Amino acid sequence: MEGNHILDLNEWVRLDDEAAQMEDREEGKARAKLLQNIMDASGAYDVHIREYAWKQTARKIMDRGVVIESVEREPVVQKWDEQFGSLVSDETKHKTIQYSDQFRWHLFSFELLSALREDRARAAFDSAEKSQLYLFFDYAPGAYLIQNAELLTAADIDAVRENSPLDYADMYFFDPQSRWIYMVTHEGCIGPYFFKAE
Repeated sequence: MEGNHILDLNEWVRLDDEAAQMEDREEGKARAKLLQNIMDASGAYDVHIREYAWKQTARKIMDRGVVIESVEREPVVQKWDEQFGSLVSDETKHKTIQYSDQFRWHLFSFELLSALREDRARAAFDSAEKSQLYLFFDYAPGAYLIQNAELLTAADIDAVRENSPLDYADMYFFDPQSRWIYMVTHEGCIGPYFFKAE
């Protein structure tokens, strides 16, 4: 996800600093308020553009025959936690310096479980047997059962992630038999990861 599309942020910061240093405090406050309104409107525009692109990308995937059904989130997340999260003990997690359970993918970024990364992970996802998949997110409320998942590619997922609102940017795909998982992170330089259960 790229930054602000409309504003030159360096210029915005320069103008904001200039407003804060004005001798006429009232004028400085007025300019700072107007600059904040510009920043808010520009941010709203960027969010709108990302959400539109996200929906368009999802629509193209569904038009190819991928079916996405909403399911109850809690049983899907619980299944993931039982099948994959439990592979590393809480004691090991706590002993790992800087490990955080804020994101489930930290199991792989901190190498507590060995997984394929980046292009090797994408290739493994593309070649994996997958008629159905579960999908959930760390911080978004929904979960989904994806039918005709063999039509879904890692490139499709990359395109969706690129435009995802932050709550939807950490994606966890796994097959109902819990043989493997594919995780995409909100961090463009971290992941994706593919882990195959032994």
